[in-house]
Amino acid sequence: MYWKTDTIKIPDWDRNSLLDRLEAFEPDNERELSHEMMAYCHFYGLDLWVEHSQVEYHQGYVNSGKHQVMVHYYRSTAATHCRGTVFVMHGYFDHVGLYTQLIDRCLAEGFDVLAYDQPGHGLSSGTPAAIGSFLEYQQVLSDVTAKVRQKIRGPWYAVGQSTGGAILIDYLLSNHHTRASSEFRKVVLLAPLIRPAGWVKARVLHTVLRPFVSRWRRAFSANSGNSEFLKFLRKVDPLQARAIHVDWVSALRQWVPHIESARPVEFDITVVQGEKDLTVDWPHNLRIIRNKFARVHEVKLPLGRHHLVNEAHDLQATVFNTIIDTFTADV
Repeated sequence: MYWKTDTIKIPDWDRNSLLDRLEAFEPDNERELSHEMMAYCHFYGLDLWVEHSQVEYHQGYVNSGKHQVMVHYYRSTAATHCRGTVFVMHGYFDHVGLYTQLIDRCLAEGFDVLAYDQPGHGLSSGTPAAIGSFLEYQQVLSDVTAKVRQKIRGPWYAVGQSTGGAILIDYLLSNHHTRASSEFRKVVLLAPLIRPAGWVKARVLHTVLRPFVSRWRRAFSANSGNSEFLKFLRKVDPLQARAIHVDWVSALRQWVPHIESARPVEFDITVVQGEKDLTVDWPHNLRIIRNKFARVHEVKLPLGRHHLVNEAHDLQATVFNTIIDTFTADV
């Protein structure tokens, strides 16, 4: 809980031990958490039932192809009207534990929340920071929504950071969704990935290195104005992958032309983008998004970097306000 305290204790939990005890996800079934799982939740601030006493927490895995995907679901038991369920999609190298503040804000605004670790991230199975094809991300989304359909409350909304945004773009474009056909009433993209920054050089490097290496060392960038968050990633978080996997870049190379050549859809979308983002090629990506969606509401942050969910507090507040305002505009 780097955002709540200056003192971060050594994790009192082990990833492999947690995985050995994971059970299948059932949104209707609240299980008692083990001491170790409680420690994991507390470490990342996922124990939001402490602040929100009328919130139930459900967790477990969903099978999707060769993957077991860790799902977190927060459901309000309050008698007041629920505004719906927000699906939170994290970015590359991330996991749900880094999105606690966003989940907290959504709960405070009367939404239930469902979030899951992408394959190769967090407590989900898979080679760290790797994917065989971006189609696997779509299969996971399909399998998770199939698991919870008719079991969690609507309407559904979705917010995606970086690669999470790419997954939502793919979902909408590849399925030719309109607002009437999409399972998500509203979608917000935060610094969405289509092309990363330096894409031409990255492709050359990938072509040269791919026959000889399977991964290369990750360089932690200053992708947020929140220095405590950056320190937490570099020095504390045990779920941070330390290498970029070549397979993920190969999958991205296949996916980019697919998205850039996709047909436009009749769907309105909101994009929040930092103008100091050095992770994605955001000017190019915004041009693509404008050409693909019927209406695009853009919120540009002159001082914003890439990891908008964990930006400096004033910028983060703007990001969260935009998300909530978008989702509540027609509720």
